[in-house]
Amino acid sequence: MASKVLLIVDDEPVNLVLLTHLLEPEYQVRAANSGADALRAAVSEPLPDLILLDVMMPDMDGFTVLTKLREDPASRGIPVIFVTAMDAIEYERKGLELGAVDYITKPFSPPIVLARVHTHLEYQRVDALQRELQCTLNQIIDGTPVPTFVIDAQHKVTHWNKACAEITGVAAAEMLGGNQHWRPFYPEERPVMADLVVDGAIEAGIDTHYKGRFQRSTVAVGAFEAEGFFPHFGESGRWLHFTAAPLRDDEGRITGAIETLRDVTERQLAVEELRKAQAGLEELVEKRTMQLSESNKALEQDIAKREAAEQELLRRNTELTTLNTQLSDAKQQLVQSEKLASIGQLAAGVAHEINNPIGYVHSNIGSLEKYLVDLFEMLSAYESAEAAIAEPAIAVKVKSMRESLDLDFLREDIPQLMSESKEGITRVKKIVQDLKDFSHVDSTDTFQLANLHQGIDSTLNIVANEIKYKADVVKEYGELPDVECLPTQINQVIMNICVNAAHAMGDVERGKITIRTGCAGEKVWIEIADTGSGISPEVLSKIFDPFFTTKPIGKGTGLGLSLSYGIVKNHNGRLAVKSEVGKGTTFRITLPIKHVEGAVPQDDAEPVQEDWSL
Repeated sequence: MASKVLLIVDDEPVNLVLLTHLLEPEYQVRAANSGADALRAAVSEPLPDLILLDVMMPDMDGFTVLTKLREDPASRGIPVIFVTAMDAIEYERKGLELGAVDYITKPFSPPIVLARVHTHLEYQRVDALQRELQCTLNQIIDGTPVPTFVIDAQHKVTHWNKACAEITGVAAAEMLGGNQHWRPFYPEERPVMADLVVDGAIEAGIDTHYKGRFQRSTVAVGAFEAEGFFPHFGESGRWLHFTAAPLRDDEGRITGAIETLRDVTERQLAVEELRKAQAGLEELVEKRTMQLSESNKALEQDIAKREAAEQELLRRNTELTTLNTQLSDAKQQLVQSEKLASIGQLAAGVAHEINNPIGYVHSNIGSLEKYLVDLFEMLSAYESAEAAIAEPAIAVKVKSMRESLDLDFLREDIPQLMSESKEGITRVKKIVQDLKDFSHVDSTDTFQLANLHQGIDSTLNIVANEIKYKADVVKEYGELPDVECLPTQINQVIMNICVNAAHAMGDVERGKITIRTGCAGEKVWIEIADTGSGISPEVLSKIFDPFFTTKPIGKGTGLGLSLSYGIVKNHNGRLAVKSEVGKGTTFRITLPIKHVEGAVPQDDAEPVQEDWSL
């Protein structure tokens, strides 16, 4: 890598010599002894990466030079550090207001100069990396086929991808930087779902605009979704399903929102056709009932025949109700599965794109730590050489500079800052890996060998925010072989049960969730036990029924355990449960180690209760 170019500006030759001698071992150093020379050198190739600028110069002072540098586009972005004997606060404030990045007073300490130069060059490199990461994120959003737009905390549009432009008919150029994103959707100004999420609106506030046609989304905490009909889209209007989720900074503050759109017109048309068919069927049933009633008048004396006809009619109505319920259940489960698959694909895509930049950021921070060790060794060498200075005046000056600086603080603070940065990058890498492990987007429809412990750990990291304030998680893992399964679906089962366990804590001050695993013969098992409120026998017999939930309206779909049961059954496995009110609940998932295509599931009836047999 080519060394960085530094420009030193000072009208005192001795200062130029000292700084050049100090910095030349690590950097390409160019010198200028006047403001005019500095302005010419600043725009000469190669452009300097950093300028050390004296304030007091005869022809043009440093403040004027900095002002002219900022006026020229070619030098506007070059960081400037003032090096001056003036230590008045007003001078320092003026320099920083004009755009200087730092202020070093004379007489300067060589270690301090080296540290400041190195730090600001590193800031410049990290800033360039952040811009590159932002560019990568922009490419991800622009390249996704899902119509997507993003707004910031001031409700200004920052992203409006191609798919969004196609479905709305409005180009990104018309939307970016403004707050008119409501125009493609509504005839009059009103907030879209992303606006309400940015404002942190509660359900009552959202209901003002969506009139009960919305629900909380499982995409993220604080996310909502809804559907609506937009008559001006397409030839005869479109039904859109939209999901808005908040964007947060490291401290959890909302910095914006992302909203995705999905065209569900065909599904809505199918639902409408189904409704018409059901209405026609009801009309036929009603006519048939009337015919039977008229027939019964003629057969009043034949009580046995009348009762048989009534029983037949009841049987047919029961079958019709059962078929309608099964059709509705299948439709809801299909919608839920498609939504989970889409979320997994998006999570895996984002994790893949971010993984490489995070990798070399982590590597560079490790290298920077090693460089700092060398830098501090050089600092110690400078201090050791102080006694060998022959000239008394210089020795006194060096000693004075050393005593005026807090070098011990720098030795402690810089390694600590590097350690915290490395820890943060490591945490980001772990989150990215957990997203990839959880999604398994490339294996949604293909059974493959998977490490169940790794899947459990990744899932626990994904739902950590749901659990950490309510319960402690204890892992008691046994020895497990890799299992042939659909990893994404098994992760979804673990997530559903763990989130339910956290919600079951109720008023318990802090509960415990214990996850055990083991292997017996050709099967493995996973137990998830909680110390929550438990489930009554009346409720326990219904928990696997589709749409059954004990949560308030809008707090749950009632599909989580039903889908989990279906997933385990599809794996030719078994899902069992036992519970005691006031003590807690335990779920056991039993899976075959090797998947046999076309094998008959263990039980084709109800989920097992209080039966841990393999």
